[in-house]
Amino acid sequence: MCARRSRNLPLIMILWTKQFETGSAKLDQQHRLLIDNINLLKEQLGHTNPTREELEFAIHLVEYLEAYANLHFKGEEKCMAIYQCPAHAQNQQEHERFRGFIHDYKRLCEIEGFKVELLRNLHGVIRTWIQEHILKVDTQLRPCIPPSMRDVSGALPES
Repeated sequence: MCARRSRNLPLIMILWTKQFETGSAKLDQQHRLLIDNINLLKEQLGHTNPTREELEFAIHLVEYLEAYANLHFKGEEKCMAIYQCPAHAQNQQEHERFRGFIHDYKRLCEIEGFKVELLRNLHGVIRTWIQEHILKVDTQLRPCIPPSMRDVSGALPES
C-alpha cells in the first residue's frame, strides 16, 4: 500500500450503503465510524492552511487508524475464523499491509509533519482501502454468518 498511489484521486465522500454490510452489526458499526472519520478528513482538506485544530484532528485520526487496525482487525479476523469465511487468509494479509502502511505513514508524519499533501494521500489510500477491502473482502463474511446470528450481539463471538 503506497501513499503515492492515491495522489491523483479526487477527494470524495463515501456514503454507507447496504453493499458494505458484513452480517455483523458490530463490524459494520466500526466500518461506519471509519468512513465517518475519513469523510471528516475530506472536509478539512479543502483548506490549504490547516488550523491548529485541524492538525490536531489529523494527529488523532492517525492514532485512531492505528487503534482501529489493532482492535477492529482482531475482532474481524476472529469472526472470519469462527464462521470459516473463505476470505480469512486474504483478510489477514491485507490487514498486515494496512498496519504496515499506517506505521510507515505515522513515521513519515513524525519526520515531515502533517502536511496537506500527506493528508490528501492518507485520505486517498484509506478511501481506496474502504472501497477495495471492505466491499470485496470483508463482505465475503456475510453469507458465512448464519441468518439467526446476524445482528445478535454483532455476530462476534464472546472472547
